Amino acid sequence: MSSFSLRSMFDTYIQLTSTFVNREWEAQCLLTSLISSEPAILVGPPGTAKTMMIEYLAKLTNTKYFYYLLTRFTEPDELLGPLDINALRGGEYKRITTNRLPEAEIIFLDEIFKASSAVRNILLDIMLNKRYLDGRSYIKLPTLTIYTASNEISTDEEDQAFYDRLTIRDFIKYVPSTYWDSLLQSGVLLMKNNDVKPILTIDHIKTLQDFSKVRAEQIINNLSLRNKIIESLAELKEVGIELSDRRKIKLVLVFSSISLIFAEEEPTLDSLADALRMVAINSEDDIKKIENVVAKLRLSSVDIQRITTLATETKNVINVLRQGEVSVAHLRQLRQLKDAILAELNKLPDSIRTLRARTILQEAITTIDEFIKSLGV
Repeated sequence: MSSFSLRSMFDTYIQLTSTFVNREWEAQCLLTSLISSEPAILVGPPGTAKTMMIEYLAKLTNTKYFYYLLTRFTEPDELLGPLDINALRGGEYKRITTNRLPEAEIIFLDEIFKASSAVRNILLDIMLNKRYLDGRSYIKLPTLTIYTASNEISTDEEDQAFYDRLTIRDFIKYVPSTYWDSLLQSGVLLMKNNDVKPILTIDHIKTLQDFSKVRAEQIINNLSLRNKIIESLAELKEVGIELSDRRKIKLVLVFSSISLIFAEEEPTLDSLADALRMVAINSEDDIKKIENVVAKLRLSSVDIQRITTLATETKNVINVLRQGEVSVAHLRQLRQLKDAILAELNKLPDSIRTLRARTILQEAITTIDEFIKSLGV
């Protein structure tokens, strides 16, 4: 396995997280999809940088990129390209694929649940086998991965099989107010600077994709890790989250791919915890259940449940205080809460893996400081 490929992947992750404010988890999901070659879905409201992040990643990897906003009227020809009439007159069934999906290495399909049944049938084979039927023969595609997006997940029964094939899932929200200043600065800078230098090459990506499969086999051959995966799946089932057989298997590949992002010499339970967060989630209601399982089995070196509890408590306390008069006792309570957050922050290892946790805690501290400052004390 090339150390240069691993370094390039890590540098790509750093570039994404430094360019897009408060999007560490999104960057990890996008890169995991790229390394595993498993399709991903970003679920969230418009204007959360979904398209911009994926386009930026395409530039960082110097790949051919295809974007399309799907509607229920979208025809397969709009994605695959129109039939070549001249070739058809000569008895040859052929499409004009210039700048269309068949030539793309990174594909992004927006509003995925609005796709017609005809489009979905084509996309299923593309997602599973990276091919499509062109006349009488299958055409192999150069697709590295497929990203999709939707404002919300579909509750229609007919959409569930399609949704199950979107291996990696991320529920994205607007950037919190404590990051608005950084958001505005980085956003304007990004509009001004379109000169993005590639970091990760297609050869690097293919090398990582191949090694991800090798490492997935190593994970399964490791009895301790295999038992921990089975234990995690059993615990998830106990709390009402049951993965399809397909997703159980894909979980291992996602686990393997995440471990490569962070250049782990051996796959760690931290990477398994992140894989569960990406693959086991069906809706936002599952987030807390998954975190409970992660905490119970001690899969993560970061107590994200404790961290999110402190952040939620901070918001709740300040919301209550905004409704009435703030006393000295209230200020003492806020400062004690801030001390608890600082203590949790100081416990975190100085690692790129703790970036998400640090972001949450620093956001809570900023919220407290700004509230106290607004009181003039």
